[in-house]
Order: sequence, then C-alpha cells, then structure tokens
Amino acid sequence: MRSSRHAPQGTVVALRAAALSLMAAAMHLWAVPDHLEEWWGYGAFFLVLAVAQGLYALGLLRWPPSRPYFLLGVAGNLAVAILWLVTRTTGIPLLGPHAGEVERVGVLDLACTVAEVGLGALAIRDLPTEGRIQVEVVAAATSLLFWHLLHLLGGSSSH
Repeated sequence: MRSSRHAPQGTVVALRAAALSLMAAAMHLWAVPDHLEEWWGYGAFFLVLAVAQGLYALGLLRWPPSRPYFLLGVAGNLAVAILWLVTRTTGIPLLGPHAGEVERVGVLDLACTVAEVGLGALAIRDLPTEGRIQVEVVAAATSLLFWHLLHLLGGSSSH
C-alpha cells in the first residue's frame, strides 16, 4: 500500500497537467481584451479557448483522470500550440482583418505555448522509449499536416 504522504503517480501527472492548462487558460483570458479590440472574432476565439482549457483543468482535478480524457486535452492544447507556430511563421489563417499577417512573438504567448507543449511532454513521460518515439513521429506528422492545411486554407498564392 502506498504511503499517504505520496500521491499516486496518475494524480501527480493530473495535477501538473491541470496547472499547465490553467496557466494557458489564464494567459488566454488575459489576452481577450486586446484581441477584442482587433476584431470580435479574435476575442471570441481567445475567450472560448480560455474556457475550454480551464474546464479541461477542472475536469482533471474533479474526476479520476482517464487516459482518453487526458490525451484529448493534450491534443487540443498541442493543436493550439501548432496554431501559434503558424501565426508566427506563416500568418494568421482564414478569417479576420489580420488574416495572412505574421504575428510577432511575445513573452506571454511564448510562455503560454510552453505550457501547452508541456502537456504533451507529460503525456509521453511514462511511456517506454518505443512508445515515445511512436507518439513523437505521429505528433510531428500531424503537426506538419495541420500546418499545411492551415496554410492551404489561408489562400497562400505561393502554390
């Protein structure tokens, strides 16, 4: 039987994941007013994102973490990190008055992205080496496809 001084490993991972997701949610919530000034759609996106990340964190804290729920949140947070990378390299995809513009990297958004990517690191931490390699290959391939899709949907004239 485990000592009451030490939380079960799954609980520790869930607490760390919840903290990272709450940190990202807080930073996205902080950015809502600035994005609302740019365009209501950007502000709404950041508000929905902050709520989703906050609810995910609360779910991790409230119920015993299941692997599918944990991985769904990790995937969502990694998708947001990929979107951030696209907006900093290719430009804002799809909609709004700043579509196609490349955003500058700021301290707050970089810290938020590190928190989102940190969730991915937690997801693969306890996997054997072979499993980590498989997850990393799938994540890299998915990232490239997602990035390319956003680039295509953005209507780039370079193709």
